[in-house]
Amino acid sequence: MYKLPENPRPYADKYFLRSRQILEAEGLNPIATMQVFFRDGPGKFAGIDEAVAVFRAFSPLADHGGEILALPEGADFSPLEPVMHITGPLLDFIELETLYLGIVSAATTLACGLPEPTTREVAAKAAAIRELLPDTPLMYFGARHWHWSREEAFCQAAVGAGFDSCATDAGARAAGLSQGVGTIPHALVLAFASRVGREHATREATIAFDRHIERSCPRIALVDTFNHEIDDSLDTAEALDGHLDAVRLDTAGESIGQGGMAFDGRTYQTGTGVTVASALAVRRALDAAGHDKVDIVLSSGFGNLEKVAAFAAARREHPRLFASLGIGGLFKSYAATADIVRVGGTDLAKTGRAFHPNPRLVRML
Repeated sequence: MYKLPENPRPYADKYFLRSRQILEAEGLNPIATMQVFFRDGPGKFAGIDEAVAVFRAFSPLADHGGEILALPEGADFSPLEPVMHITGPLLDFIELETLYLGIVSAATTLACGLPEPTTREVAAKAAAIRELLPDTPLMYFGARHWHWSREEAFCQAAVGAGFDSCATDAGARAAGLSQGVGTIPHALVLAFASRVGREHATREATIAFDRHIERSCPRIALVDTFNHEIDDSLDTAEALDGHLDAVRLDTAGESIGQGGMAFDGRTYQTGTGVTVASALAVRRALDAAGHDKVDIVLSSGFGNLEKVAAFAAARREHPRLFASLGIGGLFKSYAATADIVRVGGTDLAKTGRAFHPNPRLVRML
C-alpha cells in the first residue's frame, strides 16, 4: 500500500545505526517508551498509517509484545500533546526513528496547509547560513523533518549550497560524500542511565562509543541529557583522558543549560535551550579543567538565521565558543520530536521532557 525503502538503514540518522551497534555489543536492550509530539499546533495529525507500515515491514516489535498507541489519521492535536507512544525492546525501533518521524512530519505539514519544501528553499537557507559562517563545518540533520523519499535531493541541495556533511548514508552518498555523520543520541544515554544511573550515564555511553566504534569517527559526547552540561562534559573528558574530540550541546527548549543565565531580554544570549551564555559556560569550564582541546558542537534551532547570526557575532568575541553546527531546519515543517520517556517501566527522560499519558491515543500495533 505504501512505497517503503528496500532497506531503512540508509535513511536513518547515522547515530541511530551506531547506537544499535553499541547496544548490541553491550548486551543492553531495555523496554522503553518513545513519546512523539509537535511543538507547533494546533493541527491535524497525518501519516500514522504509513508510519505503522514501517514497523510492520522492518521491526519485530509486535512479535516481542510491543505496541504503538497513536492519534488516528486526521485527528486534531495541540502543541506538545503526545501523538504517539511506542513501547517495546529498544533495539526493535531505535533505527526507525528518522523514518517514521519524517513520514508523520511531512504528512502532518501538508495536512495543516503548508506546502512541500523545495530543493531551492533548502539550498537558499543553507547558503544563507554558510554566508554567516564561512569557515565553520555545517552538518545537515534534517532527515527526520520530511519524508525519506526526498532525503537524497535535500542533502544534495544542502551540500551544494555549502554544507559539509549529512546525517544519513543515503543523503551523504547522493551528495558525493562517503557516509553520514553522527555520534550519540539521547536514546543511547538514556539506555545507559537505566543501567548505571543518571550521574555517569553520559560518560558511560561515550566510553562504550569509544570502545565499539571505528577510530576514524570523532568522539563527540552529547552532554545535555540531564541538564548537567558542565558536569557531564568534565566527567566525560576526564574519563576519555585526551581522546574526547568534542561535546555536543542540544539543550531542550524547556531548560536553561547548566552555567547559563535566565532570560534577561537578550534573545539567543540568555534563557532556555542552547544559548551563548550556556555554551560559553561549558567552554570556560573545559578550559579551566585543562580540556582546552575539546571542541564544542552545537545543535537545536540553528535553522533560524537570527540565531546563527547571534552566535557568529558572539564567536568573534569568543573564538572557541563553538567549532561546528548541526542544523535540521532548512525548511518550514511541522517537525515531530521523539523522546524516550520511560525505561524498564520507570519514568526516565531527558530533562525538560516527561511521560504524559494521553487517553486519546488508540492502539495501532
